[in-house]
Amino acid sequence: MLRLGEFMYQIKRSDSYRKNVNPPNKKRPSMTTSTEWFVKTKTGASGPFTPIQLKSFADTGKLPKSALISKSAEGPWATAEQIRGLFPATQEEESDGTIQASDLVPDAVKTSAAAVGSAVTGLSKSIVSSIRNAASNLSAKVESTTTSITNYCQDGQDPALVEKMVGRVREICTSGEEILYLAMQSKPIANLSPDCVVLSNKRFIIYRVKMLGRVTFYDCLWKDSMNIHMKENILGAEISFESKSGRKETIDYLPKSQARKIYRIGQEMEEEAIALRRKMELEALQAGADKTVINQVISSHPEASSGCEEDIVARMAKLKSLLDSGLISQEEFQAKRIQLLDSI
Repeated sequence: MLRLGEFMYQIKRSDSYRKNVNPPNKKRPSMTTSTEWFVKTKTGASGPFTPIQLKSFADTGKLPKSALISKSAEGPWATAEQIRGLFPATQEEESDGTIQASDLVPDAVKTSAAAVGSAVTGLSKSIVSSIRNAASNLSAKVESTTTSITNYCQDGQDPALVEKMVGRVREICTSGEEILYLAMQSKPIANLSPDCVVLSNKRFIIYRVKMLGRVTFYDCLWKDSMNIHMKENILGAEISFESKSGRKETIDYLPKSQARKIYRIGQEMEEEAIALRRKMELEALQAGADKTVINQVISSHPEASSGCEEDIVARMAKLKSLLDSGLISQEEFQAKRIQLLDSI
């Protein structure tokens, strides 16, 4: 390995050599410095030629780099390759002949720097990609939320109040529960904190806003709901809900269009609840009838037989009560009645 002194000596020697070969202060002749050029041949000076003609000779190979040319027929002469602009410049000619700082950097350092630069570039691209994906996802969520809020504002509901109320309702929604409709009071005076009615696919909810931001609500499952009524007044409409337990809740000053929609959706949900209750009771009755038949086949004791007859009588009475309450049709009653009689 070279010592530092020997290394600096070689650099100075190389620098001195380059300066002697290409003196920095000595300018090479240029094609644009003269309008006439002469080419020295065996028989004498040939010319004059314009710079364009001379350039054409060089490009087509008619003028070699070693040819002697001059700006006058008497000289002084210089080789064609020394004329700047006549031939394409090489990499060495484009260099100023000085040692750059980058020339002293070891190749290992350059390779490491390139690797670090590549890693930083890759990391930057990854960060930019992550930011774009996050922004895209956030935009999609905002758009989805905005769309859902808009769906609840088609009958004149206040979007700001709807957004606030939907957020509260979703906090108490159970698995698979979805908000179907939302209506708000429109009082003629002081309508800053209106009461709200929210219908979902599982229940109806009445929100009542109290002082100091407090909120109370009453809810009832559709399967436990008995009646829903609507009454239109001069100023808005009134909706009342009644449950099987006998509790009745009323909310007034609803816009008539919203009240009508509440009533329609409530009626549809009640019909579905009645159909579900009827199905469950029929299944229970069927299970009881099947159990009675099985007990009659297994048991041969007279007391057991008497008990089965009493059970059938009780089930017949229950079946008649279902018919009277409208939970089953006349056809269903007759079919079950025949089935019970056949089991005796």
